[in-house]
Formats: sequence, C-alpha cells, structure tokens
Amino acid sequence: MRDDQSLSIKGLHAIIIGAGFGGLSSAIELARLGATVQVFESSTDLSKQGDVIRFEANASRVMQPWGNVLDEAVRAASPLDNLTILDKGGRVFLEQPLETVFEGYPNVYVNRGHVQRLMLDYAVSLGIEVNLGARVTRVFETDVSAGVQIDDKLHEADCVIAGDGVRSTARALVTGLTDRPKKSGYAIYRTWFPLEVLRGDSVVEGIAKSKRPICKIWIAPEAHAILTTNVNMQAGTCFLTHKADMHEDWNQRGNIQDMLADVEGWDPELLHIIQHIPPDSLIDFKMLWRDPVKKWVSEKGRICLVGDAAHPHLPTAGTGAAQAFEDAATIGTLMQKSMEKSGNAPDIPVVFGAYERLRYERTSLTQRMGWETRHIWHQTDWDAVAKDPNYLKMPQPAWLLGHDARNYAKENFEAVIHHLQEGTPFTSKNVPEGHVHEEWTVEMLLANEGQVVDENFYKVRD
Repeated sequence: MRDDQSLSIKGLHAIIIGAGFGGLSSAIELARLGATVQVFESSTDLSKQGDVIRFEANASRVMQPWGNVLDEAVRAASPLDNLTILDKGGRVFLEQPLETVFEGYPNVYVNRGHVQRLMLDYAVSLGIEVNLGARVTRVFETDVSAGVQIDDKLHEADCVIAGDGVRSTARALVTGLTDRPKKSGYAIYRTWFPLEVLRGDSVVEGIAKSKRPICKIWIAPEAHAILTTNVNMQAGTCFLTHKADMHEDWNQRGNIQDMLADVEGWDPELLHIIQHIPPDSLIDFKMLWRDPVKKWVSEKGRICLVGDAAHPHLPTAGTGAAQAFEDAATIGTLMQKSMEKSGNAPDIPVVFGAYERLRYERTSLTQRMGWETRHIWHQTDWDAVAKDPNYLKMPQPAWLLGHDARNYAKENFEAVIHHLQEGTPFTSKNVPEGHVHEEWTVEMLLANEGQVVDENFYKVRD
C-alpha cells in the first residue's frame, strides 16, 4: 500500500540497482510517493541471515513511515543502554551509557538480515518489482532517460539509482574513475550465533543467561573485538578486526583456530566465546573502502550513486546503513519538491545535483569517523585515557543522531538549487556547528597507522 500523504511523483519511473539497504531504501522512498520502481539485484537469495546492524535515531526517523518495518525491527531488537570498553586482558576502562531513544526515535541494534527482509516485504507491498538474480552489466543514459543492461536485454526508465555497494557497476560511468576499492589494511571475522552454545561453560554462561543485552569492546594494538547480544532473538555477534593483506576474495569462511591465534593471551572470556562459535557461522572478509568522491551524478544527470556505492564506511563508523537511508530520504524529498515546483515532472538532473551537494560533506565526515574510531582503539593514547577514559568512547554526536534528512532537504531545496545554478553561497548545516570541510584520502589516513596521532588530527569526536 502506498503512502497516503502524497502521490506527488506519480508518473516517475526509476530503476534501482541493488537490494541492500541503499537500494531498498531508495526504492521505498520513491514508491511510497507514487513512483513506479524496478529493483535489480544480482543475488538470487536475500534470505541469508546477517549479523548485527545499528540503526540510530537518524535512521529510524527515516524508517518511521515505512509501514510496520520500524515497529517490527524494534520488536526484534534488544535496546542497548551501555557498552563496556576493555583492554585485551579484560581490564575495564570505560562504561559508556548509550541512548536507547534520541529525540523520540529509537536507536536500534538488530539482526541485519531480519531488517532487510522486513524492508523487502514492505517494498513488494508497495508494488515495487524486485528482480533477483539480475546482474547489471552496463548502465547507460540519454538526455531524457537512463537504463541498465541485464544479459542481452535493456531496461529503461527516467533515472537509475545505483545502490550496488563498494564494487558498484555504475560507479565508473558516474565518476569517470576506474580505480578499484582500496584495502583498508584489515579484515574482520564476523559471526551471528545462538547464545545457547555458551551454556554449560562457567566462564561465559552468564552472557547467555543475562536478561539484559550486552555490548563489550576489547581494544589492543592493531586489533579490536566486539561482542553484542540480542536477548529477544537469543543470539549474539562476535567480531574481530585484525591486520590482514588478503587477496581479492573479500568474503570467505573463517577458521576458528586462526581467529583464536589472533587473540592469543587475551581476556579468557573472549577466548571462551570464540571457542564456542559454530564453525559454519564464521566468515572472514577484507574490509574495503574508497576515497571520498565528490561526483555521485553522471554527466547527463540521470544516474546517481547511493549508500556504499557513493560513500563506503568502515564498520567502526556505525552509520553506513543510516547514511544510505538519509540518501534515500533526501532523493525522495527533492523529487517531491521538484515536482511541486514544476507542476509537471521532477527535474531529475537538478534533483540529483542537489542531492549530491546536500550529502557529500556529511558523508565524507562520517566515513572519516570510522577510521578515527578504529585508530583510537588500535593506536591508543593511554596518557589521554588516563586523563579522561571517555577518550575511548563510541561517538554518538547530536549532529549525527538528531539529523532529519527529509526536513533538511525540504528546507534547503531552494537554497541549494540557487547555489548550483547561480553560484550563491551555500553552507552545509548537517555537520557539526563550525565545521570546515577538508578533503582527505585513504592513503593520508593510512599513513598514520601504527602510531599515535595528535588529538587535533581527529575531526569527529562530538
């Protein structure tokens, strides 16, 4: 069922590449406003469970109008109100309170596969055509349309939105770059497992029996491990970020003994957790990312990038999916405003240009936040920790959690278009107050790996 508020972009036909969070959220935002939407996803099966994902208030605000998606996600979640940061030996340095609600919107820690299925079901209920096993091999555009090629067939629409991840097919056409995703220097073991496997082991049985969700982060030079539990789903996740120079295969079966070798001598509680991980649930993949790229829109303005295709985040950013949702909400709102202004059809090149300008500086900062958090945990300034243990905290800044992407796009629609068309000044307000944007590259940040940096090097704390 479509959104009752408005059918203001009825007549628009959009093709979405990818049925991940960027693709599905973009499809939903357009379809609920009346557009005809087709989604093409290369995977043949979206039913595989993922591990945990964090949707904070800026994301749940976007999700709120999506039928029962948010309510069902909250029902399956366990509200985390605290995280514990320890050194590798198990010494506690910080108990950080976590907001479970921010400005009336929940911060949700939930199984990523569960939310993806909720979104997929809602998308289908809106009449969105979802095509699985459909690998896009080419994207193209004209002055009045854009489309994709799948096998020998061309599919054409008014626009194409590419939410096909860090290895995006559309990215080269849009950006003009042929660069490959860059190695971050690290890989990550990830698993989602039933808490039942911890019962019977006195060292970790308390985790399985706990009535409250648990989040623990162990930090060490060049590595960190994370445990989270979901009481409602009686499941846990365990991550280990470790140094690695893996080959191009970025997602492979993990080996429990290799994982244990990487944390030899660490906290016995963590070692016992790892020992009980079901071997077939463990994956180990190389973390890839890219330099921030300013160009998210194709030359004729009919194709744009969203989510990881535009701005891949490291897991330590904790906001990659949320930024994809904000992308989608921004595009939907701008389409609606453009339609209202013209009285006919949205001016897609103008909409996509405005979207790029409204979002780039914010996502450049949130991308950087992921590296900064990881660096603080891996190359810890213990003198700074001695002065204030909050130095180690997971950032939860108000400028991030309190952002209303739809309202921001609505309020800045005219100003950003005047800026793009007439050169009038435009200052981003979806970043920290007083923030001055600085360009950066992956190489620039990686040059600081292995050493403590001056605190002023960090741009994102709160």
